Amino acid sequence: MVEPLPKPLEHHGIYPCPICRHGQIAPMVLMETHACNFCRHIFTLNSERQTARLEDGAIAFRWQWTGTGWRSLHRPSSQVTVVGLVLAILLIILPPTLIWLAYALFPPLEAGVWRWLPLLWTGLTLAAHALLFGPVLMAILSPEREM
Repeated sequence: MVEPLPKPLEHHGIYPCPICRHGQIAPMVLMETHACNFCRHIFTLNSERQTARLEDGAIAFRWQWTGTGWRSLHRPSSQVTVVGLVLAILLIILPPTLIWLAYALFPPLEAGVWRWLPLLWTGLTLAAHALLFGPVLMAILSPEREM
């Protein structure tokens, strides 16, 4: 298979869309912007820096043209990562801890048939929250993530 030759980013060129990766961004008529023909996002191109910037989103995402494709310039801040880590740990640990605390403060009757239920409920809550928020925690902790 023949690889395409690297070409510089030019204002009148047509390039693959860095967001949807299905469409192509092409110049808009009478404007200095480009738009994707698939996802309809609007971009401005900087031919000096070889970058594209998303103009119709709340967050200004940027990509750099490598000659054959786009490389993301968006890097998540470490503050967001720390907040996500703390929230994921809290959402895994806090609900079972509250259920266990209710069990410890208000224990069931010794002769009760259902005295094992709070411990089972605590374990099931821990397992369910670990299954729900464990992947989030692993995504935050994985070193090879790209955003």
